[in-house]
Amino acid sequence: MYFPIGWPKVLKNPTADHQIIQIVSNRDKILFASLSEDCLMVWFCKPSVPIVHHKRSTESLQRLGVNVGVEWKPDSSMICISTSEGHLILYNVEVVSDQTAYQQYDPPTASLRRDSAELFVKEVIPSLKITLFKEVLVWDGQITRMCCISGTEILVCTTRAHLLRYRWDGSQNRDYCLDLGRIPFSINQQVSKAEPILEDNTHVNDIEYSPLVCGFGITLNDGRAAYLTAPNLKFDPNAVQGIWAPAIDDATCVRVNHKFRLIAIGRKNSQVDVYTIDEATGGLELSHTMVLSSKDFPGDPGPVKCIRWTADGRAVAVSWEKGGISVWSTFGALLMCSLAWDYGLNQDLSKHNPLCVSSMEWATEGYQLWMVKVEADSNTNLMQLDFIKSPLSVNPCMSNQRHLYLQADDKLYVNLEDNLTKRTKMSIIDSSAETYQETGLDQPSPEYNNSAKYREYVDDNECRKQWIVLPLPATYIATNWPLRYSAIDETGVNVCVAGRAGLAHYSCAARRWKLFGNESQEKEFTVTGGMLWWRDYIVIGCYSIVDGHDEIRFYPRDSKLDNRFAKIVRVHSQVFVLDALDDQLVVFGADALVTIYELSCTDNTGNIEMRCVQAVDVSALSHPACVVSASLCRLQDCQRQPAVQQPDSLVLNASGRLMMVQREEYDVDEGNNPAYSCLPATVLASCVESVWSCGGGGRAQTQLSRALWLWCGALGARVWLPLLPRDATRHPDSSRHTFMAKRIMLPFHLNIYPLTILFDDAILLGAENDTTLYTSDSNSVFSLPFCVVNRTSQVYLHQILRQLLRRNLGYHAWEIARSCAQLPYFPHSLELLLHEVLEEEATSKEPIPDAQLPSIIEFVHEFPVYLQTVVQCARKTEIALWAYLFSAAGKPKELFQECLQRKMLDTAASYLIILQNLESSAVSRHLATQLLDTALQHERWDLARDLVRFLRAIDPNDVDSPRNSVNVQAKYGQIVQSQTVTPNAEDLSVILGSMQLAGGRGRSFSTTTTPRAEAETPAPPAPAPAPPARATAAVKRKKSVPTRSDKESYSGTAEEFFIDMMIQRHARLLLSTARLHALGKMAAALDLHLVAWLAGERERAARVDSAVLCLRRLHEDFAWPYPVLQDADEYMQRKGSTVTSSYTPSADSDSLCGDSGYMSLPMRAALPAGGVPVSPGPVSSAGEGSVAEGGAVSWGENGEERRYAALMERLHHSQVERGSHTAHVQLRYFLQLMTEASCVEWALVIAVALRDALAVLRTCNAARTPDVNIAAVKRLKTALQHIYAWSDNECLGYKPFMVAISNQIPFLTSIINTRERRMSMVKTRVRTASTGSLQEQKPKPPPEPKPLQKAQEIKQTVRKESPSSRVSVPDVVASVRASVTVPTPPPPPEEPPSNCALM
Repeated sequence: MYFPIGWPKVLKNPTADHQIIQIVSNRDKILFASLSEDCLMVWFCKPSVPIVHHKRSTESLQRLGVNVGVEWKPDSSMICISTSEGHLILYNVEVVSDQTAYQQYDPPTASLRRDSAELFVKEVIPSLKITLFKEVLVWDGQITRMCCISGTEILVCTTRAHLLRYRWDGSQNRDYCLDLGRIPFSINQQVSKAEPILEDNTHVNDIEYSPLVCGFGITLNDGRAAYLTAPNLKFDPNAVQGIWAPAIDDATCVRVNHKFRLIAIGRKNSQVDVYTIDEATGGLELSHTMVLSSKDFPGDPGPVKCIRWTADGRAVAVSWEKGGISVWSTFGALLMCSLAWDYGLNQDLSKHNPLCVSSMEWATEGYQLWMVKVEADSNTNLMQLDFIKSPLSVNPCMSNQRHLYLQADDKLYVNLEDNLTKRTKMSIIDSSAETYQETGLDQPSPEYNNSAKYREYVDDNECRKQWIVLPLPATYIATNWPLRYSAIDETGVNVCVAGRAGLAHYSCAARRWKLFGNESQEKEFTVTGGMLWWRDYIVIGCYSIVDGHDEIRFYPRDSKLDNRFAKIVRVHSQVFVLDALDDQLVVFGADALVTIYELSCTDNTGNIEMRCVQAVDVSALSHPACVVSASLCRLQDCQRQPAVQQPDSLVLNASGRLMMVQREEYDVDEGNNPAYSCLPATVLASCVESVWSCGGGGRAQTQLSRALWLWCGALGARVWLPLLPRDATRHPDSSRHTFMAKRIMLPFHLNIYPLTILFDDAILLGAENDTTLYTSDSNSVFSLPFCVVNRTSQVYLHQILRQLLRRNLGYHAWEIARSCAQLPYFPHSLELLLHEVLEEEATSKEPIPDAQLPSIIEFVHEFPVYLQTVVQCARKTEIALWAYLFSAAGKPKELFQECLQRKMLDTAASYLIILQNLESSAVSRHLATQLLDTALQHERWDLARDLVRFLRAIDPNDVDSPRNSVNVQAKYGQIVQSQTVTPNAEDLSVILGSMQLAGGRGRSFSTTTTPRAEAETPAPPAPAPAPPARATAAVKRKKSVPTRSDKESYSGTAEEFFIDMMIQRHARLLLSTARLHALGKMAAALDLHLVAWLAGERERAARVDSAVLCLRRLHEDFAWPYPVLQDADEYMQRKGSTVTSSYTPSADSDSLCGDSGYMSLPMRAALPAGGVPVSPGPVSSAGEGSVAEGGAVSWGENGEERRYAALMERLHHSQVERGSHTAHVQLRYFLQLMTEASCVEWALVIAVALRDALAVLRTCNAARTPDVNIAAVKRLKTALQHIYAWSDNECLGYKPFMVAISNQIPFLTSIINTRERRMSMVKTRVRTASTGSLQEQKPKPPPEPKPLQKAQEIKQTVRKESPSSRVSVPDVVASVRASVTVPTPPPPPEEPPSNCALM
């Protein structure tokens, strides 16, 4: 409820040479009296300034003794000081004048003058005068403690075991003085035998009085504690009885919580025992204990020094003698502890605590804690610690809201609900699964149903913990400080606040405050009973200062704040509590009546009608001042009879006891309105701090939304959950308490302090204290940490499910889980459910008679996330517990196979780590290979890459070794010292689809990487880093792989050979089915060097037998648009039909025409694009690789060739708008790959798709190289003919382009004829030679030059050639490749050439 914020403030003490003994506030907690041995000072709360200072004379100190204690009169008109010599000194506190004690003046410098309203202190600080009234001699030993018991009397405790009653005029009320030796003490009021205190030297050392508990809480100097009570508040000495606090023998101090009727007793063992009064026996019953856990502070803070409750009883501050303070909620939940703050590394709290408090007091509304801090040199300072609190502490009706906010004395900290629960960082259902929809379960949202490596919500729950700080307007809060009540509407858009007088409201949409235009109307009433929003109205319970009576007021939101527009209803007594449910208003007043009104708008002008429905007298249940909240809750099952509206139940929280008063309709009145009666109250729970119930509204009512939530402090949370019957068609029982029999109270523990409950989202929201240290210098004013408040949250679904399953209510647990299955963190809730039970049962030292794990496993099995839940739980659990887990969940190998059957590949990968530790390496390798094959089939390239690395990390020497340990930490420790394979920038660009890769745009694919040999020579193994992130979590290798030599690393092992064969098989399948897009992703993910591999597949998978189908597949895979015939194309068609072809491109790169390489991009960008997207230019120069060297084409000086180049350029830009830039880069990348691998058929198809005429020319020129056999040239010619025919019949958009390049068909025909003639000549020569000589003589092959030297020689030769040379650079490069690479073997007979049939 209360959380510290900011730095503790140290007040300047005018009497620094005097040690402050005690600080005490008046009843209103506005004035503070600080007492030292010889002086008294009165402070004002805010601004925190001293008002008056009184110092006793030396003669008075010698005669009466030094000051010991101080006490205020309830009306703040007098102060009583006790001295060490047993005297009372009474002082009058008088207001000197109406003028404020402090005057503010602007300095003469204009720049230093105040120009903002915030700089003007409008608070009237009273001018006080302290005068001596009377000195009283007690004559009864020394005074130990004083306690004000009424407006006329003060109780004085002495060392002679007397409790003396003195009037404020100095006279003693002898008839009602008490003597501990004459008061009977017993353990409760029913015991007939009671004995007085007979021990000598026994007296009271601390006492506090509370009329609501009808007695005193006392502690004795011998460590005992007791409760003094009497039949009435007169406390006749003959009727007073003492009740011992059981099991207390080391008490140090005592304080009473008036509202909750609790007695807190501090002890020497540093804990605080809190007792409540048993109404049945009248004895003291231990409610709870406030004790620090070892997590909060492992040491001993010492005896309890001081205890102080807040005015509303919602929090208590505790300090210890050795240092440190803490703040606890009413029933023992720790809110803050300074012992857990960050004081830096140089502070040892066990030896010296920098925050040692001897006395403290809460300020008004609990926004400040005043403390007397004892320094190391025994000096004292006066400190303030600011607090913010939940509005539930003063306005409990805010428990119906979903929005979390906290209120300070002059501002609000808001965290709206829509910022909290939209997503959560939890893994969800495996997106690779095909069958995930079962009966009653919603399908996962398409927003997250992608194939990313991790299905996670990266989002907002972590990033939106910040508070929206909403300062109150200075014009309002300056005269009405502090903020007392606040309320927010259901939408979180409108906020209203109330201070000492009046109110104001704020619109988050308009970002404007609305204040009273007439300030006199603002000052004429004060809000006393809470405030809330009903529709567009602000509803308040207030007291009219002018008229002197209590009222309920309705102020419309959209009108001006003026009494003319307000609906004012006078009530009979002061309003304590307001609440609303739909159109019903609940008003609880000082007359102990709960009045229920029905609200309705009579017209559109804002007139409201209030009709009293029922008035319930609850005076027999509790004193009105002890009622914490009163609200209507919809607890009955209204779904069975929707036509019958059941009356809502009245729920009261009186002193922590939650009571339900059931209402029922028994008659109708004259206006045909129902009349209600009440059944006897039923106590639902005790020690209740807060109650949450879901409001009305039109939302679907689920079991969670109809639950009643209770927070019981240290006792944890409880939920009163409805249990829906299975047979919904059964006739409902009409008995009164049937609905109560269908509810169950489930207790469980929470890790946060709840402030708001999101019922349908199954989330608890709260706040917690944290600190930040800015300096550890003890002399600095910032030596104490800076306090901050963080928003916290906790999922509670698994807690409810576990409690229901423990009680054999599995059907209801399943119903609740089914209603929450669409929540993004539902799988995480099941994982928490399984994990908590597993940890508890597997680590139990005692035998478990009724293990819950099998039932939990059976329950989780009902949901499609079962496999994922089990493996996630196992990965976050110690390996020693796996055996117990899988004994109930099933064998990991079977679960892995089930994942494969369901296509849950990510989950199956997670099981690999389990299998790696529970099975032999041979088994894990076999299963990983199966998963790799499945991942390749489903194109899960990221998973396949991780699996390949995982497989290569397994030590081949360990494959057959038995598994003798399950130590995960020794599995994957070191990395294999082998060749590192780094993907090219061009490889990455297939996935990234971007040209933003430095240095990789103009590089040659054939010269930058060592080509992988064919199946006989697999690639070297990749390094063995950590296994996949999805499948592993910081798992280390069990055994490092021995370092191989370079030769062995290149040749690889049989396992790596098998992996490469599998990858190549899938790559061959993709290429044969014309799926280049998938092939590119696969190559980039698995480091497959496509140039060398494509060169080996020229006559196998890279054959193109149906060019039209391949072209269509390119358009489909790359989302590449088909060209559309335009008017300009007709001219292009006519012009292109008369152009003379030329087939002699040279290696000059100064051409202005288009190019298929990356160097062509800036050239095209410099020309008018005509709607074609402009591509960025390259980074590399023209001489860095084969793309630049052999890609650009220049024509001779011949004019016809120039005209043809210009025509090709216009044709290139005259096409319709092309596809995306990513697809364009990818197609250019494949065109370069196919060109370098001499796969001329695919190069032609891609060039046609790109409408790149010059690329077609180069492809046809490449058909003359030795790498391209005559069969490939024939297929190239056939492909060109088929595409031409297809464009003529089906796709007219390609017609102009195909007409322009149709002259390549006769060129290919000439190449075919030339090669056939050469072959016939060779055959003729062979026939003339002797067959025997051919068999006997084998020509000796010439020695091969080194590849690098050969390439450099040819490269130099090319550069020396003239621009008109008919030998192109691609031919030269191809010749180099032919000289250094092994000729491609013919395809095996068992594997026929695969046609490009589209499957």
